[in-house]
Amino acid sequence: MVAQESLRVPLPPEIEAAGHAIVKAPDGHEVILLEADGQLRAIDRLCPHEDGDMGECWMVGANIKCPVHGYIFNLRDGRCLNRRGYYAQVYEVDGDEVVL
Repeated sequence: MVAQESLRVPLPPEIEAAGHAIVKAPDGHEVILLEADGQLRAIDRLCPHEDGDMGECWMVGANIKCPVHGYIFNLRDGRCLNRRGYYAQVYEVDGDEVVL
């Protein structure tokens, strides 16, 4: 089995002013960047439940709440806090890049 190399995508400049942004990889994959607990966190733009747009989310402490059905995801590990079995893909933010 060959390990897939990580894709490193630069952070957009607007993250500094807004505290959140959307990062789009060259392949079209989109990730939401948010500040939580004083750190940048990255999570897939689409909710794993029914593809709700997490770009329109609400922050609940250090978690993100999907605007469609209210599922709340931990931004550290992607675990859904109010529905068992759902996980959102989270990504490492390394310096000025997101590692996909």
